Formats: sequence, structure tokens, C-alpha cells
Amino acid sequence: MERYNYCCSRDGHGLTYGGFSAVFIQTFSIHHSLQFCVEDRYVDNPDNKRASEAGLPMVYRRRDIEHQIFIQSTKAHPLGHMFKKMARNGYFRLEEKSDRNASANVPVTIFPPDSVYRFVLRGFDFSLPICSDDDDEPETVLSGHVSVEMSLFFGHTVSMTYRFFFDGNAAEVTDPHTCEHKDACTDDIIALLSTFLAAEYWSKDHDSTGPSQTDINLETEMRIDGLWFDDAGNPLDSPRDSVILNGKGRTFDRICTIYKNFVYRYCTAFPVDVDKEEQNEYIARRLKNGIHDVRNDLHYAMVDIWENVKHPVSKGYDLFRKADDGGGLSEADVVNHIRDYHKPELIGLMTLYPGEWPYRDSEAYDDVCGRNIAIDTDDLVLAGSNMSVVIGTYGRRGSESDGVDWEEHLKERAKYHVSWPEYLLILQMVLAKKYRIGLAKDQMVSVTLDADDDSSEELIGKNAKLSMRLSRMVLQLDVVKYSKFASHVVMFERTTERLGLDRDMTNFKETVEMVDNSLRNLSDYKAMKSDFFLNVVLAIVSVASTFELLFQDAGMPFLAYFGIPSKGLSAWLVAVVAAVTIYALLLVSFNAAKKVIVKFIKKNR
Repeated sequence: MERYNYCCSRDGHGLTYGGFSAVFIQTFSIHHSLQFCVEDRYVDNPDNKRASEAGLPMVYRRRDIEHQIFIQSTKAHPLGHMFKKMARNGYFRLEEKSDRNASANVPVTIFPPDSVYRFVLRGFDFSLPICSDDDDEPETVLSGHVSVEMSLFFGHTVSMTYRFFFDGNAAEVTDPHTCEHKDACTDDIIALLSTFLAAEYWSKDHDSTGPSQTDINLETEMRIDGLWFDDAGNPLDSPRDSVILNGKGRTFDRICTIYKNFVYRYCTAFPVDVDKEEQNEYIARRLKNGIHDVRNDLHYAMVDIWENVKHPVSKGYDLFRKADDGGGLSEADVVNHIRDYHKPELIGLMTLYPGEWPYRDSEAYDDVCGRNIAIDTDDLVLAGSNMSVVIGTYGRRGSESDGVDWEEHLKERAKYHVSWPEYLLILQMVLAKKYRIGLAKDQMVSVTLDADDDSSEELIGKNAKLSMRLSRMVLQLDVVKYSKFASHVVMFERTTERLGLDRDMTNFKETVEMVDNSLRNLSDYKAMKSDFFLNVVLAIVSVASTFELLFQDAGMPFLAYFGIPSKGLSAWLVAVVAAVTIYALLLVSFNAAKKVIVKFIKKNR
């Protein structure tokens, strides 16, 4: 198996990272017919243990960061007795009940769709060998544990995060020959991210016997151990055998599919108010598509580089050193140096181009990376369409700094597995809104394409309900109104701008207007057809009335005052009206027959 080869930028040619976090963010939405609920045993976790410690596939996380930075709903708490009672009294129809539990009465907890909740799932171990261009033997190995968490936003939008925490304990970068720790370089991070986002890399096919060939996608081989779920998402009593993710492109999608299957199988159910027809429609679609697909899920990555970022310029000399005598660059100077003098490297990381490529041109920095969206001058936060990069230097200040005990603050990494948990949550909600807008647009288009299958009344009603539901979900994900702090509002707005949510929202509104116009035209067309048949009926009634007049003794008495014989004139007027009416009826019938004949000829041509 050919592993990822690259020209490494260590040894004074770029930045190196003693510690960093990489977070894979997968965003998807559960079907609107389903309600999110979990078994009580997943929720009853008084000691706030992790899933592995509790011996469960998933546990509810209390006292989360969400409650610290967002105003959470205090009504209808998910752990309330009323909701548990509703669940035990059969408020839910559990989907695939036989697959999840032999008992028909599984106690479940309902999570109301008016807030944010977080769950911790059982993670797994990984190993990713990386080779240099000169040798097929790996010169670097990334290995360790991956923590998996799930956030539920307002009932239906799910954000799965797979967290790689390179601190030397949870995960580390090592030399496979000496087994010693080594600093990661930019290309090492790109190799890891390529399994989730896919990275473009051109390399020779060494096995080719003919002319030289090139591979346009990075080829990796990641080994997964300690996975407690089968491919269908069912929890296992013991970890399964090693899973090898090899090939080009998004090989990590296999893991994403497993966890998504678990969410659908064990965290969703039909409420009793969902009619049987809607249930059967969803189940039929599920059976047709088979295993839940993740190709249309939103894939995004966040890289958090810590304050121990290094810049080797010669052997044993680091430009970013923190000297005891007060020498070296300050925190803000480090950020400014990276932004001003390492633009090609940042472009390579944001676009996942390893090595020194012509595409990594400093002139493209503004388009690819954009401006710094951080609040502090000694942090660098870049956000793009597929990835965000956070470079923090605050930890260099030490515990002596005024206002914040940074050493104590950095201990929180072990709990959240990222050093910027606040920004990660903001980013997740921005991505959830972006995904929701895109999904709403796709569903609107689908409704329009299915116009021939429904009557105009059913179609207009379906579109109205869809518009109301999608608009409500999009508006709920406006995190600004839930934030407690102005700084988080600023970060949300800047991230929203970089990810182009305003543009997406404008496109969504235009799509809604196009669909509304199409439905209005359809309604007008149906009205015109109704008017045509009404005119035919009126014509028949007119003819019948006219013939009735022909057989009556019609007269116009008021003409006698002028000496004009009324009966003769009345007869002539009735005859003229009858002739015109019969002619109009024949003309309408002829045009109708002509349309039917032309349509039949075209159909059988």
C-alpha cells in the first residue's frame, strides 16, 4: 500500500507544532417526521462520566460549555419527569424496535427542540503512518485516541465532532524508528485532514510499468482500533477487529456512516401524531437508499494550533522562543509574523495543498484565508469554506499575567479536547445554519420538480408547510440571540461573513420566490382550465334557454306604443341570438376537439 508521500517542510523551512487539535465536524439533519429521544440509561449519568467510563455507547453531558456562553431554555428540561412519563406512556413509536431492544417498553427521554444539548459517544484509536518522497518507509506516525461528541441543535440538526488531541497523551506524533515524540509540520496536518476532506496531491504511480502516471488525490492508510460499533451502528459488547481506511479521498466517511447509523437507530423515534402514511413514506425511502449516506452531509474541519508553535530557522534555534530574559517575539509579534511571512503555508493548510505548490501564492491569501476574525491581537483565526485555523499564543503569558491564570485555563483542554471550545461551538452553530439553508433550498427544488405528481391544492399546501418548517429551523439557528457575551456575537458575525451565509440566505430566498411563482402560475393555469369548462357549461345553458324562447310566445309590449309589431321583431331577435350562441358553441367544441387531436398525434408520432 502506497502511503502519503510529501516534501516535508521541517528543518527550518516552515512552522512546526508541538501540540495541536484537529476536529472533524460532520453536520446533518434527522428527518422531520422523527423526534430525537434516547434511552434513560444514556441520560442517567450523575457523575458526568464519559461513555467509556460508564460502559455505554453514549452518555448525556451535563454542565456543558453551552450553558456558560448561551442562554439556555429553562422550560421543558429534557430530564423533567413529565417527558419521561410521556415516553413511558407510549408517546413514541420506536423505529426498528426489534433491532434495538427486545422489550417493547424501553424507557426513553425526550429532548425538546428549543435548546442545545451535547452527548459524548465512545471513541476509538487510530494510527496514520506518513512517508517522505525519498523512502516508502514511514518517517512519521500520528497515533492516539479520537474522542467523539454529538451536539443537537433545536431538535433536528446534529453536529458530530471527531476530536484529535495531540498533547502527547491522548494522541502524539512520533518517529517510528526511535518511538520518540517529534513536532508535527503543516504537511502532517494536511495528511490527517485529507482522510476527512480529501486533499489534492500529484505523485507518480510507482507500480506503473508503462508511461508515468499521476494520482490527483492523496492516498492514505489509517488504521482504526477499539471501535465499539458495527457498520450498521449497533453497539457491541466488545471492540471489533481493526478497520483499515485506505485509498484516496474521504476514507473517513466509513466511520462517519457508522456513527450516523447509530444516531438514527438509537436516538430517533416516531411521535404518535405522525400519521402512518408519512411513516411508511420515510421507511420506504430508507429501505430504498439502504445505509444512511454521508456524501451530502456538511464536512468541515477546525485546526487549533497551540502556543507552542515553533519556527526553526537554524539547528537548535527557534525564532518564536520565549526567553527567560524577556527576549524573543511577543505573542502579538508571533501572530503578525505568521500572517505576514507564512502566507503560502497558511494557504496550503486552508486549501489542503501539501508541499510548495504554485497555487500557494501570497497574492491569493486574501481570497483563501481572509482577514483575522479573532478578537485579540495575539490570536489568529482564519475561516474558509471547508476549514478554520486557530493559532493561539495566550498560553505563553504564564500564570503571572494579570487577570487570567492561563496555566489553570489551559488545563481545560483535557475536558474539552480543544483549547478554543467557545469558538468551536460558535463554528458548529454557524455550520448548522449553513447546512440548514442548503438543505432547505434542495427541498424547495424537489417540491417544484414533483409538481406533476400532485394536484395544485396539495402542492400549494405542501409547499406552505415546508416553507414554515424550514424557515423556523433556519431562524432558530441564529445563535446571536442566544449569546450572553458581545465578544461571541462578534465572532459569530465575522465567521458568518467568511462562510458566506448571507449569500446562501439570499439564494434561498430567490429559490423560495421562484417556487412561489411556479405554484402561482400552476394555480392560474388550473383556473384557466376551470374557466374554459365553465364557459362551455354557460354556453350550453344559453343554447337551452334560447331554444326555450323559440317555443314560447315571446313579445315586446312596450314596442306597441311606437306602432311597431312586437311579435315579429321578437321572433327575429330570438333567432339571431340562437344562431350566435350555436355558432359560439360549435366554435368552442371545434377548438377543443382540435387540441385533443393535435395532442394525440404528437404523442403517437
